[in-house]
Amino acid sequence: MNESMHHIRLLAGLEIEPGESPGRTLDRHEAERLAGHLAEDLHRVVPAVEQTMLVLSASLFEPFELMRPGFPVWQALEELAESTLRERGFEPRVLAIGAHRSKMPHAGLQPSEQSPQGQFLALPVTLICPEDEAEALEEALEAELFERASIDPPARALLSESAGLETVHGQLLTLADLIALQHVQLDGAGLGGFWPVVEQILVDADHEHEHELPAGLRAHWDPSRKHVDIPFISLDQFPGNNDDYALWLRAFRTLTTLLDSHAIDWRARPDPPVVFDPDNASMIDSTGPTNHADGITVHHHPDIGLLAWTVVEDGRMMHIYPLRPESANRVMRDLAARGLRHFDATQQLHTDPETGRLRSAET
Repeated sequence: MNESMHHIRLLAGLEIEPGESPGRTLDRHEAERLAGHLAEDLHRVVPAVEQTMLVLSASLFEPFELMRPGFPVWQALEELAESTLRERGFEPRVLAIGAHRSKMPHAGLQPSEQSPQGQFLALPVTLICPEDEAEALEEALEAELFERASIDPPARALLSESAGLETVHGQLLTLADLIALQHVQLDGAGLGGFWPVVEQILVDADHEHEHELPAGLRAHWDPSRKHVDIPFISLDQFPGNNDDYALWLRAFRTLTTLLDSHAIDWRARPDPPVVFDPDNASMIDSTGPTNHADGITVHHHPDIGLLAWTVVEDGRMMHIYPLRPESANRVMRDLAARGLRHFDATQQLHTDPETGRLRSAET
């Protein structure tokens, strides 16, 4: 019987006040009460859910924590539900999975201990129903939830009492609703041009795809290796001016930050002479002999901040580009250990007036 069961992924989305630091899990008793309230809210809008098995994880996640390749939070929820199906078979019921001493029974359902970064949290829900009933139920949920399925005061009051979570609004959503909502929110922040890379991986990870992105950035999803390839270009290799390069580098950093938040692996692919430094997660562009004095120059662009470092040592010059925010700390520790005499951090971008390439500051 279990093989003919179908899973429909939903969530209880909650808009919270800025600066909230709620508990991220509810205990088992609270989870049962909350699941009952949410089942009533859902039944009010789509009565057919009474013929399903509703499974709730009483753990609060941010959207980017839920929208990761394969949707591991729902996978963990369904894995626990499967054990109940094996033991008791299918019948309409509400199953709540709560925490014991703030620890969920499956690592995949354990949320971060950090305070939320945004103003939206969600509890994952799965509906389990017979395969032959799934299509009609999914159509009803897609048609009704986003417009009509608000979370009523009993559930929100329980979250306030149990998790210290003050909500502005609550809404039951399908997983497809959440993906579409994330796109809209990124559009509002001017970042919607990068979302198709993430969305394609979430909904169609088995097929490769090429993406042409803002500022001339390109990305390629490799389904066999399960990562995104992004060609990396140094300023010296870039065909445009310095401001255009800053736009390109901002696009690169925006995309990689978005991929990191959704736990999507990526690789920056340099062209020679640029090489990847795995120890410091940075790119190194070696430019050869130079007459400049040994020292370190920090390059800043007014629109993006730190762009790169130029290091001159033993008569040779190289430029170092950090790939992640934490890369900068690693590189700085490494540079400090070299004990080079000259250090320039004048918040400028130093380039050769004739070639436009990076150079060290005059010393």
